[in-house]
Amino acid sequence: MGAQTSGTTPRHQALLLAVAFASGASALIYQTVWLRWFRVLFGNTAYAASATLCAFFLGLAIGAAIFGRVTARSRRPLLLYAGIEVVACGLALLVPLVVTLYDPLYAYLYAELSDSRALFVAAKFGLALLAMLPMTLLLGGTLPPLAAAYVGDPAALGRSGNRLYAVNTAGAVVGTALGALTLPEWIGVNATYGVAIAFALAAAGGAAALQRSAPAPARIDTAEHDPAPLLLRVIAFASGFGTLALEILFLRAFSQVVASSVYSYGAVLIVVLIALALGAALVAESEGRIRARPLLTGALVVEALLLLLMPAALSYATDGLSRWVSGELFHALGFAALFGGPPLLVGALVLPLTFRLAAGGTVGSRVGGLVSANTLGGVVGSLAASFVLLDGIGLWPSYTVVAAGYGALAIAVSSDTRRRLAVAVTLAVAAAFVLLGPTDPRSLPIVSTQPGMRVVAIEEGAHGVVSVLARGSEKLIKVDNHYALGGSGERTNAERGGHIPLLLHPDPKRVLFLGSATGGTAASAVVHSVDEIVLVELVPEVHELAAAHFAETTRGLHRDPRTRLVVEDGRNHLRAAPEQYDVVVADLFVPWRPGVGSLYTVDHFTAVREHLTEGGVFMQWLPLYQLRGVDLELVIATFLAVFPDATIWRGDFFASRPRIGLLGIRGDAPSVDEVSARMRELADAGVTDRWMTDPRGFWMLYLGPLSRYATAEVRPNSDDWPRFEFLAGRSWGQRRDLLERDWWKLSAAAGTAPDPIFPNLPDPGPTAGALFHRAAALSRTRPAEARAMAKELRRIMPPELLDPPDPTISLFWPPKSRGLRASPPSPGRG
Repeated sequence: MGAQTSGTTPRHQALLLAVAFASGASALIYQTVWLRWFRVLFGNTAYAASATLCAFFLGLAIGAAIFGRVTARSRRPLLLYAGIEVVACGLALLVPLVVTLYDPLYAYLYAELSDSRALFVAAKFGLALLAMLPMTLLLGGTLPPLAAAYVGDPAALGRSGNRLYAVNTAGAVVGTALGALTLPEWIGVNATYGVAIAFALAAAGGAAALQRSAPAPARIDTAEHDPAPLLLRVIAFASGFGTLALEILFLRAFSQVVASSVYSYGAVLIVVLIALALGAALVAESEGRIRARPLLTGALVVEALLLLLMPAALSYATDGLSRWVSGELFHALGFAALFGGPPLLVGALVLPLTFRLAAGGTVGSRVGGLVSANTLGGVVGSLAASFVLLDGIGLWPSYTVVAAGYGALAIAVSSDTRRRLAVAVTLAVAAAFVLLGPTDPRSLPIVSTQPGMRVVAIEEGAHGVVSVLARGSEKLIKVDNHYALGGSGERTNAERGGHIPLLLHPDPKRVLFLGSATGGTAASAVVHSVDEIVLVELVPEVHELAAAHFAETTRGLHRDPRTRLVVEDGRNHLRAAPEQYDVVVADLFVPWRPGVGSLYTVDHFTAVREHLTEGGVFMQWLPLYQLRGVDLELVIATFLAVFPDATIWRGDFFASRPRIGLLGIRGDAPSVDEVSARMRELADAGVTDRWMTDPRGFWMLYLGPLSRYATAEVRPNSDDWPRFEFLAGRSWGQRRDLLERDWWKLSAAAGTAPDPIFPNLPDPGPTAGALFHRAAALSRTRPAEARAMAKELRRIMPPELLDPPDPTISLFWPPKSRGLRASPPSPGRG
C-alpha cells in the first residue's frame, strides 16, 4: 500500500524523530532570518511583515501539495527527504544574494508605488514570493516523505503521524528560540542563518543514513494513492485560518497589555508552536480512547466558547495588568501562555484530528494534502485578520467573528441532526449571554486610561490601536496603551528638539523628521525659511489624529503647503528615496519597541549620512530615562563609526526624564558667529524661547565632542549583529534609573577642555550648563551642595536667562534669595 515501510526498530523510529526535530528547527530559523532581511528591505510596517509571511506560507502550502503526490510514488522517502533538504540548503545560499539584488529594483518601486498602499504591498508580496518560493516549496515538501517513512501502517496515521508532527513542531519551538530570541545577539544574523543550514544538512545526512538501514519498501500501487477526503481538507483549511487569525489577533491584544519588545513576537510564536505540538501529542495519545469525530466537534465548540469570552478577559487584563507586565521575555511568555495558551491549545487539536480521520489511505499524499490545506488557510487567515477584521471592525469584535467561524464548523461536522441542533443551541445561548451583557465586545474598552484622563478619539489599524487622550486642556497620542507620542503641554520643549539642529545649518531648505508623532518637534521648522518639511511616520492613524487634534499646538504644520506627509518606515524611506536633505531629525524612539533597534545601526546612520547635503545636519535624540549605561555606550559607538566628529547636546536641564541628542554633520561645522546669526533670524520670526534666541543660553545645552563620552571599545550595532534591540528589550525591570540619576556625573566635564569643533564659545557656555544640570539633579538628595551651585549659577549666568524661571527647561531654578525653590511642574515631566 503505497511506499510504506514496516518492521522498523524503535531505535530507527527514534532517529527518525530526531531528523524531524532538526528539520523543524531549521525551517523556523530560516523564517525568522528572512523576516529580518525583508524587514530591512521593505520596512518595519505591518503590511510588509504580512506580505513576507504570506509569501513564506504560500510556498509551504504549494510544496506540501506537490511533494505529497511525489512521496506517494517514491520507494525511498528518506532519500527523497534528504535530497529536498540538500537542494534547499543550496538555494538558501542564494536568498541573501537575491535580497541584495532587490535594492535598486525596490527603490524604483518605492518611487512609483509608494502613494498606493495596496499596489505597493502587492509588489512587496511579489518580491518576497520570488525570492523565497523555490526554497519554501522545498521546505513545504519535507513533512510528507518523513511521514511516509515513519508511519509504517497507514491505519496508524492518527497516532504515528501526529507523534511525528508534534516532534517536528517541537523542533520549530527550538528554532524560534534560537532564530528570534538568542542567536542573532550572540553570533549575528548571518551566522544564525548558517546554523539553520547546519541543522538542515545534519537532518539530510541522518535521513540518508537511515534509508540505508530501512526495510525494503512495499510495492507501489498507484491506484491506492488517494488524497484526503474533501471535508477533511476543508477542516484543515479552517484550522489554519483560525490559528493564524487568532495569532494575529492575540499579538494585537498582547500589545495592549505588554509593552512590546523584540521578545514579543518570538514569545507569542513559541506559545503558538508549543500549543500545536501539545495538541498533536494529545491527539496521538487519545487514539483508541476517544473517538475522533466527537472529539473534533467538542474541540470546535470549546474553541468557539473560549473566543467569545476572550475579549472580556483581555479587556480586563488591559485595564488591570498593563502597568505591571513588562516586555521582558519571561513576562511575555507568561502572559502569552496564560491568555493565549487555552484557545491556542484547543484549536491545535483540529488539524491532528484530521490526520486521525484520514487514516487508512496513502500516508504521503494525505499528509501533504492536509498540511497544504492547513497552511493555505493560514495565509488567508492572516490576511483576513490583518487587513479585513482589524481594519474593518476592530480587535474585540474580530474575536467574535472568528468564534462564529469555529461555531459554524462545529455544527457542520456534527454527526447527525440531533447533535447539530444541540451544538447550535449551546452556541446561541453562549453568544446571547456574551453579546447582550456587559461583556459585549462592541462596548468593551480597548484603551487603558489613568485617573483624570478621558479618551478623545480612537483609531484601529494594522499597526495598532492609536488614541488621543486628554487631561484638562492637554492632549497626547498613545499607541497600544504604552507609547506616548508627545503632548500638547510640551510645545516649547518639543520644538527645541528641532530648533537646535536647524540652527546649526546656515541655510536649511529641505528638512526630514523621522517619527513625526504629534508634530511637536517638526513644528519648529514652520518658523524657519525652509522650502520643504517631510514628515515620515510609520503609523498612518498617527498622522490623521495629529492633523485633526494638534493643529493649534503645532503651528498648523500638517496644513502648511511646505509639508509633505509620508506614511512609511523612516529607515525604509531613506533606503529607497533619492532626495537629499539639509537637516534630518530623528525624534525620541522607545528603545525596546520592535523594529526600533534597526534605527540605531551603522547601516541606518550611514544611509542618513548619504542623504545629507554637504554641511547637512543629523540629530538623533535619545530618551536617557529609557536607557542603561550599556545601551548608551553601544549607541555612541555606533554613531561615532559613521560621524567621527559628532557632538552631544542636552535638550533641557530636567533632573528626571532627561534627553540628549547626538549630532553629526556631513562636512565642516558652522562657526559660532554663523549660529548666532541664525538665532537672530529665529528671534525676528517671533520665537521667544530664550535658550534658542540667546547664544549664551543656546551653548549651555552643548556638551562637547561625542568622542569624549565613548567610554570603551564597543563593537558598533549593525543589521548583521543587532545587539541593541536585545539589550533594550531586557532593560525592563533593570536599573535604567541609575543612568538617568547619574548622568550629571558623565556630563560634568562639559566645557572644561578646549573644544576642537566649536571654539570660542560665548560665556557662560557648557560649563554653566553642566553646573545647572548637576544642581537640578542634587536639589532633592543633597540640597546643601545644590544651594552652593545655585549661588554660582546666579553669579555666572546673565539675568536675562535666569528671570523669570522657565519650567520648559527645568523644574529646579536658582533662587534670587536664600533657599531653594522649584518652579511649577511642567506638563509631562516628573
